[in-house]
Amino acid sequence: MRRKIVLFAFTLVLVLMAVCPEALGQVLGEPYRLNDKEVARIIRQVEKQSDSFRKSLHDALNRSRFDKTRREEDINDYVKEFSKQTSRLHDNFDHHKSTAPDVETVLDRAARIDVFMSRHPLTARAQRDWSALRANLDELAQTYNVTWRWGRDSARGPLDSDIPYRLSDKEVEQIIHRIENESDKFRSSLDSALDKSRFNGSRREDDINAFVKEFYSETKRLHDHFDAHKSTGADVQSVLDRAARIDDFMRRYRLTSKAQNDWSTLRTNLEELARVYNVTWRWGF
Repeated sequence: MRRKIVLFAFTLVLVLMAVCPEALGQVLGEPYRLNDKEVARIIRQVEKQSDSFRKSLHDALNRSRFDKTRREEDINDYVKEFSKQTSRLHDNFDHHKSTAPDVETVLDRAARIDVFMSRHPLTARAQRDWSALRANLDELAQTYNVTWRWGRDSARGPLDSDIPYRLSDKEVEQIIHRIENESDKFRSSLDSALDKSRFNGSRREDDINAFVKEFYSETKRLHDHFDAHKSTGADVQSVLDRAARIDDFMRRYRLTSKAQNDWSTLRTNLEELARVYNVTWRWGF
């Protein structure tokens, strides 16, 4: 009887192997829904696409403003950790010890990279390589029955948790550039207006010029901190405090319409900057 049972069990295994590899995996306690050969193919594809992405990311970072910055070091650390966990998954799979938590760990590391790639678009090639790798990872998650969704709050890490603004770097940079450009226009129209006003050569002209100089200094400081990924709401507050002194002068002493219009445009850009950095601001009316 025992020999019949063993023979039946062996025959059942052979049938499962031939007809339904997925069912065989469940019988043997494997955590995935495909046969070993298919899972091995998916893991190798993840590793192959990871290599392609790492190369294109490296090239893209070298041509970006992140080159030789702390942000570049951070994303490279995440890629390194992702590769490490992918290798660990492969090793565990080869020893028939891979589990769904192994895949979740790989995906968690990938999520940090995804946050960076979503917020900071680099070259088209790097974006394509990451999209392809994401598709491979989605297939891996499905194979190991892991429920997965990109863009989870748990994926946020040092790359983004310390960012004080609500837009992408590129959008914030555009706002700062606009402020600098509008500041140049305002300073030119202000100089022209003061030369034709009763303040020409007076202490009052010295005061407003000093305010404008301080405003420029704080705006440059904000831009430098932004480029170094160190800008804060306090930096924006400092810019706005200097702008408030100019605003008080422009309201009290009406100059030329061009100077007033240029200041009004600059004020609008500063209000946008305050909103982006979540700084509560109200002009001194």
